[in-house]
Amino acid sequence: MTYHTTVLGETWDSIAYKTVGDGFLCDQICAANSREHEGVVMFEGGEKVIIPDIAATQSTIIKAPWS
Repeated sequence: MTYHTTVLGETWDSIAYKTVGDGFLCDQICAANSREHEGVVMFEGGEKVIIPDIAATQSTIIKAPWS
């Protein structure tokens, strides 16, 4: 587990992309911070966010049904 200090305008998916390389993993980061940052969509800057030990996987890649 690590921590990330937010900057003005960051969102959960942008934090996930910066820290673990996959914006689709934002739900796991959001869940780890549900008590401290409940209801936050966009950060004001300076908040500490917990980054749980997760890894980006190829399972988040969605292929179009016609491909």
